[in-house]
Amino acid sequence: NVIILPGSGCAPTRSCNHYAWLERALIDRGVTDDVRLTTPSMPDADVCRRHIWVPHCENELRCDANTVIVGHSSGAVCAMRVAERNAVRGIVLVAAYDDDLGDATERASGYFDDAFDYGKIASNCSRGIECVIGTRDSLVPAAIQLALAKKLGARESVSETRDHFFTPPAEEIFDAVKRFL
Repeated sequence: NVIILPGSGCAPTRSCNHYAWLERALIDRGVTDDVRLTTPSMPDADVCRRHIWVPHCENELRCDANTVIVGHSSGAVCAMRVAERNAVRGIVLVAAYDDDLGDATERASGYFDDAFDYGKIASNCSRGIECVIGTRDSLVPAAIQLALAKKLGARESVSETRDHFFTPPAEEIFDAVKRFL
């Protein structure tokens, strides 16, 4: 199964960024028929607090050893925290980062209150980790995304033309998910 975790402020989820496109592409192209996209939105969609999102992923979205988590922006940070605590098939991190980027809302989310255990995250991903990186990202510098990929020992999928993966289509993300299934 595939779970798509959106970035902050994405409500309703299906109308934001590439999420509905990715869901349809995975189903329509026969990759999987088990795609979980929280609708109308994730709880606490604006701040994406760790103490709300991680349990939601574990209990409501049923992340398990057969799950590929696709996390975008704040959703990528959540995906790492979920994988830190649970065995999953793999994680696709889109526009990911591992510090609060100097942003008060990110700081309030609680994801950065303690250090990430990169080794634990990697070891809990049976098929690995892939970071999808846009070199023209206006919110998360590509250098931060690349450094994170190295810390995780992740495969890097770099697009020289993409910003923060706001708009569909998102073939780079589709291809990354397909590699895990």
